[in-house]
Amino acid sequence: MVGVRRKIQIINSNNEIEKGRLLMEKEYRFRSLTSNKNVEIQPVTLQALEYVISDKSEPTNVAITGNYGAGKSSVIESFEKRLQNNSSPKIGIKEVIEFFKKFLHDCQSEKIGIRRLIELLKKTKNKKFIHISLAQYDETIKNEEKGLNNRQINTIEGKIINQLLHQIEPNSIRKSIFKTLDAESQIHPWRNTAYLFSLLLLFLYSFNFNTWVNLIKEVSWLSWTTDVTSRLLALAIIFALLLYGIFYLLKLQRDIGFIKHLSLKSDKIETDIEVFSNENSKVSYFDRYLDDVIYLFKQSKADVIVFEDIERFNDSRIFEKIKELNIVINRKREVCKEPKLVFFYLVKDDLFESQERTKFFDFIIPIVPVVTASNSYDKLSEILNDMKICEELDEKFLFNISLYLDDMRLINNICNEYLTYKEVLSTLKLNPEKVFSMIVYKNIFPKDFSLLQKNQGYLFELLNSKEITLKNRREELYSKIKELEKKIEKAEEEQLNDELELYGTILKIPIGKEVIKVNGKSQSQFTSYSEFIKELLNKDSKIIVFETFYSAYNNYNSQEVTIDYIFPEKNTPEFQERIENIRNRKLIEKLEKEIKRMNDELGKLDSYRLSDVYQYATDINDFKSDFTEEVRKSPQFSIISFLIRNAYIDESYQDYLTHFYANTITVEEKEYLRNVISGRQNKYNISLKNFDEIFNYLELKNYKSSNVLNYDLFRFLLYSNEHNEKLKLIFHQDNILEFLLDFYNELFRLNVENKSFFSERDIRVFLRKWLHHNSDLFNEYINQEHSDFIYVDKRKLILSLMNLVDLSDCTKETKGRISKYLEMTQEVFLNIFHNNYCDFEKFNFNLSAIDFKIKEFDFESSGYEENVLNYIYKNGLYDICKSNVLFFMERYSDMGIELSDVKHKNYEIMTSQNGLKPLMDYCQSSDEEFLKYILMYITLSEGEMRDKPEYIEQLLNNNVVFNHQLPQEKLEGDESDESDDLDNDESIKKSTLAEKIIASVPDFYITFTQGKFNALSNENREILVQNFVQTKKAEVNTEIVLEYFSQYKKDSNFLVDFINQKPNFEFDKEIYLKFDKEIQEKFVYFVLEESNMNKNIRIRLVKEIGYPYYETFNEIDEDDNQMDHLIKYKLIDFNEDNLEFIRQKYPKHLASFIRMNKFDYLNTAKDIRDEEQIRELLENLYLSEKYRAEILVFLLDNKFDEYDFYNLINQNSYDSLDVTLQNKIQKIVKKYIRQFIALDENEISVPLYESILNSNDVLLEHKKELFEKLISNSGSQIEVDKLTLLGDYLDLLELPDIMQILKEQIDYDIYTEWEVALDKLNQNEDNSGNGNQEAKVSYSKFNEKLLDYLKKKKLISNKSKHENSVLKLYGFKKKRIELNDSLGENNE
Repeated sequence: MVGVRRKIQIINSNNEIEKGRLLMEKEYRFRSLTSNKNVEIQPVTLQALEYVISDKSEPTNVAITGNYGAGKSSVIESFEKRLQNNSSPKIGIKEVIEFFKKFLHDCQSEKIGIRRLIELLKKTKNKKFIHISLAQYDETIKNEEKGLNNRQINTIEGKIINQLLHQIEPNSIRKSIFKTLDAESQIHPWRNTAYLFSLLLLFLYSFNFNTWVNLIKEVSWLSWTTDVTSRLLALAIIFALLLYGIFYLLKLQRDIGFIKHLSLKSDKIETDIEVFSNENSKVSYFDRYLDDVIYLFKQSKADVIVFEDIERFNDSRIFEKIKELNIVINRKREVCKEPKLVFFYLVKDDLFESQERTKFFDFIIPIVPVVTASNSYDKLSEILNDMKICEELDEKFLFNISLYLDDMRLINNICNEYLTYKEVLSTLKLNPEKVFSMIVYKNIFPKDFSLLQKNQGYLFELLNSKEITLKNRREELYSKIKELEKKIEKAEEEQLNDELELYGTILKIPIGKEVIKVNGKSQSQFTSYSEFIKELLNKDSKIIVFETFYSAYNNYNSQEVTIDYIFPEKNTPEFQERIENIRNRKLIEKLEKEIKRMNDELGKLDSYRLSDVYQYATDINDFKSDFTEEVRKSPQFSIISFLIRNAYIDESYQDYLTHFYANTITVEEKEYLRNVISGRQNKYNISLKNFDEIFNYLELKNYKSSNVLNYDLFRFLLYSNEHNEKLKLIFHQDNILEFLLDFYNELFRLNVENKSFFSERDIRVFLRKWLHHNSDLFNEYINQEHSDFIYVDKRKLILSLMNLVDLSDCTKETKGRISKYLEMTQEVFLNIFHNNYCDFEKFNFNLSAIDFKIKEFDFESSGYEENVLNYIYKNGLYDICKSNVLFFMERYSDMGIELSDVKHKNYEIMTSQNGLKPLMDYCQSSDEEFLKYILMYITLSEGEMRDKPEYIEQLLNNNVVFNHQLPQEKLEGDESDESDDLDNDESIKKSTLAEKIIASVPDFYITFTQGKFNALSNENREILVQNFVQTKKAEVNTEIVLEYFSQYKKDSNFLVDFINQKPNFEFDKEIYLKFDKEIQEKFVYFVLEESNMNKNIRIRLVKEIGYPYYETFNEIDEDDNQMDHLIKYKLIDFNEDNLEFIRQKYPKHLASFIRMNKFDYLNTAKDIRDEEQIRELLENLYLSEKYRAEILVFLLDNKFDEYDFYNLINQNSYDSLDVTLQNKIQKIVKKYIRQFIALDENEISVPLYESILNSNDVLLEHKKELFEKLISNSGSQIEVDKLTLLGDYLDLLELPDIMQILKEQIDYDIYTEWEVALDKLNQNEDNSGNGNQEAKVSYSKFNEKLLDYLKKKKLISNKSKHENSVLKLYGFKKKRIELNDSLGENNE
């Protein structure tokens, strides 16, 4: 392992060395800020430049105009370079030989040879340019309104001379009086020494000849010097040397003026001038030393002088001086036949106003800018691409920021500085757009950038103004919220509903007046007081007051007043406040929404970045600073708004100004902090270790932002109690859920050794703190059915929670959400999810702690973890429902059971098996659970319970089943619409569980005795007896009959029906005698008076209670009272013998005997023998309509009576009868159909008419006659919708009849529409037409029925149909539709 580690260290070391080497070898590309000498000059500009420098053209003062950065210098220097390349070719030997060949060839013509020589010389002629730049960057001088003073102008002239002087060969201006130290010395010391020594030696030789002869006597080889010839030659040489010396001195004086001052008669002659001496700067150099200046220009041999940046002095006098100089120079050159000298002025377009510049300049050449704000993006991209740094910058950012850059030099410098800053500050991973933005600011606002580095200046104050701005915004919001809350409070206190009511309270009738009229109407003439007030408040209303009611009535003594006169308190502050309160009442909801919006904004203020505070350009424009005025002078001031609002310069600006040294925190931690402060998102997994330092850098508000989120920091905060407030803020961030789930996933991340980086303790603390700080978020996540975070296994998270965290202290809502999730996601209970570590004790404890209940098991019982399932079963952690009961019965039953028995004997099985005891105990653990079980069993049994009667009796012997109301159900056969109030709807049937149980058992299944059902309350016991009797589920015996009778003495119908179900019912008199006397007496009268009881049972009961019953009555000595008693209680059997006997022996009791047995009489009588007695029955006021109709049918069936017939078919009686009686009446009507047709129909039942018209056993002619009567316009007709009636019975009529009815009795418009349509169909081939025709009629229900009628009668084609909003009719080729026959003609 040591060797491997050493090897890794060597590799890492080599990597670092290699990385350093690559950095050293990296090549950077920069851009020069000088003029570009290789720009492409546009043809028109090129020709203009060639024109002005041509000796043949006149212009000598030429302006090259364009804004700063337009490329003026580049154009001139490129032009100069072009001239050098094109006009000065090198002439070698080859060219010279070629020239002389042509020259010798053309020598025959002297002129041609000379011309060729001149052309060659011209070719070799080059245009010389001299550049003079006098840039002035002193803003104080530049902005002086009065211009420059004379001394400053003279200084500028001196600078021009100085620059010119130093661009001329020094040796060529020896005559100039202006100083220069660059001239090559004309005095050569060695040469001059040799000259003087030779002159001196020759002089001594010539004038001391004798002495020389004596000296060399002994030297033979110098004997030649003693000749006279030698002496003469020496004198000649001396003379020549003296002449050369004089020439040399004169030349030196001419070239360098070595004699400085000569004084002649006390006058001093200057031979040398110091250009920038204070004395000389007082006068104009150009004026005082004009000859010397001209001499300089001449000796410069320049053809073009280029003046740059002179306009920056903002003084036109400089140009005047130069132009004057240009004129003098060129006039002298013209005299001397020399080429002209051209002055180029590189100036701005706005140098002169209007016509001044055209008067000053001889020629103006405009330069189209190379770069403007509109095309700077292309140039910027080109430069960045050339420097290979463009890809890292966003294209949209570059485009936007380029709109503020319009100078090429500026763009070049920005790119250079960006590259430098980017590489120098590369220790941190900085945002390239922010680096570029800072460099742009540095170049546009260099002074403010310098102040920024000193924590001063406009930008510094702007960047640090966020807290003050946010503080002001908070105060503003708090103030507005308080104001709105006060408005709401006052509005809620206001008792009046609207402004009219309020105005009504302050209406005052003026003193001395009694009546107010508005627009001529007094208060009593309005529908309400509020309408009267409303009219008064109308601004166009005319208000008049009267002294008395009399004067108001007669309209005199009136006075017109204003609204303020009758509402004197209208303008008081108190009234206006109440008006506002009333208006606010209608706006309370809106005001509350506004308060909520403001509170939401308050919550977000802490997370605001500088770009959030200054969202609009006006916000920055409104910012006040001591440096504002100076910064605003820049034309690019608006770029500050762009950079700030888009966060290209933000709170992290310090990182973009200087180096970072990793001492207390690492580079990664610095980048993390920078991103937090600047509002940029961090990666969650950045490694953080120096938490104390990080906490020192961050403010509490930073923890509200998602930028602070980090796994290491979050884990540290989970265990640190002193930083709970920070942790709480993190848990309550917006959209924090994603981070929490990512962190949870991170807890399970494994290292290379397949071990987790984190412990179970980390998971426990994380989940516990989550629930503690933000349980609402946890609840929201658990409640999400379709989570966006599919990478997180929610089941795993819940299992972690259940196994590691005590949930007993959770909120009720959290417990409910977890419980619901577990119930909906039962996979967590399966064996496969518990293969790993699982604390079953903690898991089961939490199941109880959260009140968990499974609504329904989703999987087979064998799939569930046994420990968990047993705990759920034994502790009742499930809902009692059909599926759960069957689930546990299958799992824990002692023996095999049939499904049929489970469904229909469920209670019996659960009660009788030990394995199902926990299930049964849970079902009976409370009334609520018992109710659930009963409901389940009722559903399971499908309305059929076959448990033994004793088990059913156990179920019913519980008050719960009687007290629980089941959901409301509609009574069978009720088709009525929904009722507005279900509780008052008689069609709604409410039932209890007891009723459902009773309904599920077989008839007569339960034996009721006095000793059973003692656990029930008296009320429920009565209900049980009532249900047993009414549903016939109990055995018919004396106990239940008497028990029911004792409770429901007046409601005997159900009891009679119940008793009738057992024809062999035997009454137990012993039980009867155990009831109290009052019950016994009432039961006797019940038996005697009940006529609907089974005849045999009644006879037995009558006899048991001690009364006689005469099946054959032949008593002749009964008095009237006795007979009335026997007849009243039906103690005489109704039969023909007894009827005849009473008719003979007791004739005055015959009518009452028939009346008491009317139905028996109607059913048994074959003819009417006692019509008078029967009609007496009809006169009985208490006779029901049903009985009355039965009697009338009986009478009419034997003998027709018009009065009876009318009473029977009257709509008031017919419509209220049941279907059986209505059918009987219909038979009577058919029997007397002619009489029925003859009756006036206005009170006859419409349904009766319809039944006759629809009947198959009524003749068609009778139907037609009846229909025609109904549809006619007689005065006694019944009120019916004739069009609908006609549509329903079209088949009874022919088409002509139908058309006649439509025309004369129903709707002439409908008739006309059909007449036109049918006439068109008749225009076919049979009727001189062309083929079959088609027509249209409007759609209506009647028209559609008539269409079907015509198709059925085959009068029109079956293709005829309803299409869109019309009916299309298609006729036949050869058929005529007859529609003109009248009803009478048709009948004939």
